Amino acid sequence: MVILSDILLFLTTALVVSITCLCILLRVRMSDAFTGSFLTLLAPLSLQMCLTLLTTYLSRVLDETRLLSRSYEIYALGATLLSIVLTTFILFMLSRYLIKLIRATEKQKHLGNRILTFLILLFLILSLWVVFAKSGGDWVKALDDTMRYHFFSASMFLVIHGILGCIYAKKATTWEEERLLKGICYTFLPLFFLFPLDMLFFRQVAFKLVYLSFAVLSVYLYYFISRRYFLTYEMTGSITASKAKQLGVSEREAEIISLLVEGLSNQEIAKKLFISPNTVKTHIKNIYAKLGVSNRLQLFNSLKQ
Repeated sequence: MVILSDILLFLTTALVVSITCLCILLRVRMSDAFTGSFLTLLAPLSLQMCLTLLTTYLSRVLDETRLLSRSYEIYALGATLLSIVLTTFILFMLSRYLIKLIRATEKQKHLGNRILTFLILLFLILSLWVVFAKSGGDWVKALDDTMRYHFFSASMFLVIHGILGCIYAKKATTWEEERLLKGICYTFLPLFFLFPLDMLFFRQVAFKLVYLSFAVLSVYLYYFISRRYFLTYEMTGSITASKAKQLGVSEREAEIISLLVEGLSNQEIAKKLFISPNTVKTHIKNIYAKLGVSNRLQLFNSLKQ
């Protein structure tokens, strides 16, 4: 089981880090809000996975004398604090992004963020107290407990995120929101079944099956932004007057098509053109009818032809 755990930990870490690097490259090329938001989650997740892998590796290769040395105790203390902070930050950013995605008023979102901040701070304080109180000053033990149980325990809260993702995906007004909320749902609802398996088979090792959920989330986010990139950013960003005439759309509709190609949401288009979101929806509906399409992907494909 230990060998299997080490292999799965290495493969999961390699996958998450690779996708994070690819997202960084797309961020440089695209420079949009989606890749920036995703990296605030993927970057600390990669660091957490690398820290777990490094700690597991050191515990395997170092002899007992070095594991009991002062230098390793300092490393254990620093790694423990860093792991707790990274886990808390991942939980905070994912929760904050979920609040951003759901359909709610600005006042409700502001209240939700304040409650979230309080709960996350409480979680951080309790985590530090439990880990250090239980260790009794033994930083090597504190590191071992943190790597085995802290990230695993924090992940249990994400079942709630999965449930909320399922509920609010049906209320999403844009395809981006719907896809991302469904991604959160599909990623974290399986945690409900993975927790018992971890307690039975992976309790005493660093790797946990819940890590696979984060690997799946990383793959899903990369699929989302790469699909968005290839279907959107590799296309011409504007429509000429002759092209608009050929398509049979008005000047305003051509302008909206150009903004859709840039990846803007209905709300962002409304703000940019100083019109209401309902007016944007009406224009988009008319565009779809004129071009014989029913969604943005079909629209983009028709523009390529």
